[in-house]
Amino acid sequence: MNMYKIGASLAVIICIIALVFSYLAWQDKLENVLGEPEQVKAESVDTVKKETEKVKNDDFVNIDSLIVNMDADVQQVFTDRNDQGEALKFLIAGSAALETGDPGYAERLQDSLEEAYGDFIAVDIVTIKGTSESLADVDLSTGYDVVLLEPMTLMNNDRIAIEQEREHINEFNERLSDEVEDAVLVLHPSQPIYGAGYYLAQIAALKEFTQIYSYDYIDHWSSWPDTDNEVLKDHLAEDGLPNSKGAELWAEELEAYFIAN
Repeated sequence: MNMYKIGASLAVIICIIALVFSYLAWQDKLENVLGEPEQVKAESVDTVKKETEKVKNDDFVNIDSLIVNMDADVQQVFTDRNDQGEALKFLIAGSAALETGDPGYAERLQDSLEEAYGDFIAVDIVTIKGTSESLADVDLSTGYDVVLLEPMTLMNNDRIAIEQEREHINEFNERLSDEVEDAVLVLHPSQPIYGAGYYLAQIAALKEFTQIYSYDYIDHWSSWPDTDNEVLKDHLAEDGLPNSKGAELWAEELEAYFIAN
């Protein structure tokens, strides 16, 4: 009888030990199972983070070496937009001279800018008809960060006084700043023409104006033949607008400013 009781007690104890062991084993297995998704989640987040960083690095434009020839305020706009991860909106505007040649200087510059800066830059081209009075009609609502403007000086010859041209440029710049507070206006003169007379005074006045009002100015005339040099005719069509050779020369000077080698 006593042996029976002892056996029964041992059986109960063994069952209890087995149950406890099974419970502990189950808890350990459960913890391992619950821990796996957390580890997978951590690994997944880390993978996504690395992929995101890779995309960001792939899209990043290293503009530091490209902008060194620009004026300081133009460099600042390029740098700010790049740091903010925003595309820079760029406008090339001027007389019909920007589209003459095959292709014209504006299209050549656009292609070079897009090749150098990739998706960082979005370039528009606007051809202006008439005199500098027509600057008031240029649509700036896109919100351009940088505008390269030929202010219609040649078209103003015998039509618009130098002081009026200056007023038109200042008004254009005010409208530009109203759209984008830190936008910058870069001016450059119309093309040289052979046998120029009063036009030379207009160009000199434009350059003086940019110095007085601290406008950025690309003086591409220094690369053209002089206006009394017959070689200049090789760069111009019969109507005085640039041919392909003239457009290429003009574009190269603008590219040198906006795209440093």
